[in-house]
Amino acid sequence: MTESKSKFDTNKLTEFAIAKITKFAKEHQEETFYGFSIDTNLLCLNSEEEFQKSLKYYREKFGGYDTDELIADLKENTGDWEYQGFAEFDENSGFDMEEYNEHYHEDEDYQLTSDYAKSMEKVVENLKESGVFDLLKKTNDFYINRVEHNY
Repeated sequence: MTESKSKFDTNKLTEFAIAKITKFAKEHQEETFYGFSIDTNLLCLNSEEEFQKSLKYYREKFGGYDTDELIADLKENTGDWEYQGFAEFDENSGFDMEEYNEHYHEDEDYQLTSDYAKSMEKVVENLKESGVFDLLKKTNDFYINRVEHNY
């Protein structure tokens, strides 16, 4: 049985992401970044400085956010990141939104091994190996991953 060809061009996606991260790094040299995520087709970064602003805002607006667990949840939620979607994959950069939508509407087991999941994991690995994140000022525990988008 032959493996079907991916509808995601991981080489093009990687090249696109490297170019966008490089440009972003030049524009944000004063901030210290703790995480990068691919969320659907969005490239997302957040800095310690922007996280502290969000934490202050949430505490003032909603109260709470005083346990390690709640603080960590906020810190890791790409939807609350200042730079969520600083760049977006599209068909020109090798992304197939129709294929992603198929992935999104399937059950969790399917999502673990879908074409989208495997392709984005490959892009994450390519980015880790590329060294592009060395252009950013980073925390010691800086992470690079992909997340499932939850509505």
